[in-house]
Amino acid sequence: MRNFHHGNPVIAALVVLSLLLGACSDSNNGAVGDHGSVDEPINPGHGDDDVDETANPGPDHDVELPSLSTQIEHWERTGVFLAAADCGQCHTASQPGDSPVVMRAPDSNLSANQPSPDGDNISPFDDWKSTVMANAFTDPYFRATMKHETEVFPHLAGFIEDTCLTCHTPMARAHAHQTGASRLQSDACGLPDGCYRADQAMSDPHAREGISCTACHQITDSVFDGHVDSGNYEIVGASHPDALTIYGPYQNPQGQAMQGSVGYTPEFGLHMSDARHCASCHELYTPTLDMVTNQPNGEVFPEQTPYTEWANSDFGPFGSNTKSCQQCHMARVDISENYKTRIAVRPNGSVNQAWPERSPYFPHVMIGGNTWLLDTLEIFRDELGRAAINEAGEFAETVRLTREFLKTAADLEPTGLALSANELSFDLTIRNNTGHKLPTSFPSRRMWVATRVTDSTGATVFESGFPDENYHLTTDAAYTSDSCMAIKKAEGFDSTACYQRHVNMVRSPQDIPVYEVVLGSTTNSITHVLLYASDALKDNRIPPRGFNSLTVPDPVKPAGVDGDADFNLGNGGQDTIGYALPVSDTAVAPFTVESTLYYQNIRPTFVEAVHGEHPWIAEFAGVVSQNPPRAEVLASVSFQVQ
Repeated sequence: MRNFHHGNPVIAALVVLSLLLGACSDSNNGAVGDHGSVDEPINPGHGDDDVDETANPGPDHDVELPSLSTQIEHWERTGVFLAAADCGQCHTASQPGDSPVVMRAPDSNLSANQPSPDGDNISPFDDWKSTVMANAFTDPYFRATMKHETEVFPHLAGFIEDTCLTCHTPMARAHAHQTGASRLQSDACGLPDGCYRADQAMSDPHAREGISCTACHQITDSVFDGHVDSGNYEIVGASHPDALTIYGPYQNPQGQAMQGSVGYTPEFGLHMSDARHCASCHELYTPTLDMVTNQPNGEVFPEQTPYTEWANSDFGPFGSNTKSCQQCHMARVDISENYKTRIAVRPNGSVNQAWPERSPYFPHVMIGGNTWLLDTLEIFRDELGRAAINEAGEFAETVRLTREFLKTAADLEPTGLALSANELSFDLTIRNNTGHKLPTSFPSRRMWVATRVTDSTGATVFESGFPDENYHLTTDAAYTSDSCMAIKKAEGFDSTACYQRHVNMVRSPQDIPVYEVVLGSTTNSITHVLLYASDALKDNRIPPRGFNSLTVPDPVKPAGVDGDADFNLGNGGQDTIGYALPVSDTAVAPFTVESTLYYQNIRPTFVEAVHGEHPWIAEFAGVVSQNPPRAEVLASVSFQVQ
């Protein structure tokens, strides 16, 4: 095992705390780059194009679904925090048809650089409320996974919840630790000032609001101070001289209106457009618990590292094509970099022409890759308490933008086409266009290549990797077996039977090239429990361009790709798969090859891993039964070999 982050004081504190908790216990859980064209998705058999992406499949009385109370949109100021809807009263678009126009989409027939009177409302609140960020706590998978971990490690339950809620309910957790409100002390907490707990978060409107305006915009420039990750951001409390300061990306903000309306003082913050601001939560290290003793071993595991991946790419701060997180994930294709608009209206909706127009404008769409959550929020708006805030179709629109975004993430290119008497061969290169690994972030994600070959009569010669109606692969049945999913493995357990090892040559239908992280415990056996994660048994996610696999920091080095000479060849952010497929004597040339690059938010093993007694776990299972994590198409290609 490697001590990945020994120099980080935040992680040191987490590890020491975990050690103290364990000692007291008697108990034994983006995308950056070229926007190339992508062919239409290949139908995997059940029909991608036949899936209704937004329709509620209807109630199933045999499953348990969420029943969250209606979320409160306008809640009372709590400490230094304010409801996003109150910010949105001024940071909203001008009325349709009004002039001058504020924060409306441009008319592509006229100019991408200015708002159109009849354009859609693209103001921060209107965009944000249907994002993953706004629903970071509502997310059924997050809540179920958190509760699963607390049931595996009940002696750490308070610490686990407080730590997770640092980034999933930043306003509520920060307020609790700033003021002492809503904190619980118990043997399962161990923090000297108590822990903010998930049950309390469910009843706090400032927790239900997830990652909101006065969370992100009150984070100080402390993100520039060395190692900032794992929720180690700073938001000052009400007694601090800088309390109620709202940081933004624009010089010389107009402060009087905001001060008079909501009591905050706007100030330019260089960090607001810096990737380190995002890294304060999107770079995460978790303490490792020993599989045998169930006690912390002093090490940490890089649960997700998109910032470090980006920082070591061509798109990072010292790369040849620097682009920040914000430039890619807070953008719309219909808005140019030169789009200019005022960023507020008066409380009565009128426009103050003395307020300056700003550029660049950062739409708060926060687009990433979590289509499953967005689909879930659309389908289960009522059950998740969002119907009073989001109209029907709002999440579906964010899903649409996300799927468009995903199709810029990678390209597929065939080369080396050849046909002999008994074999069809070719190479297929996947090029990562993003500024981080593909896929990146939470380890439940996977990407894979599916290929179908037909002859001139339409007969199938070869087929591999196409998902079934539940978006499972043929190999998933073995990987979700009881032996593979058992939390504790027998001594000498062979984990290689529980995941697809890296494939660089496809010869049979069982050779499915899957790109993913596979977690290993302190006993080197596969695990799906985050706090047991010690090392990566496999990490063949495709690096970004400019990423040197040999010299990058240990936490982001590939694993399990030994012997593949063309993996990330020349630091090019790519991988080439060879195909050598047998051809029968009865097959008739020419042969048509159709290959599709798929991506999935939550692979079946991570769905199966979430089990336990808490109702949130059963509710997640109920949601998945009606909305299984979909196989999204990143790229596809079709060509002939003759």
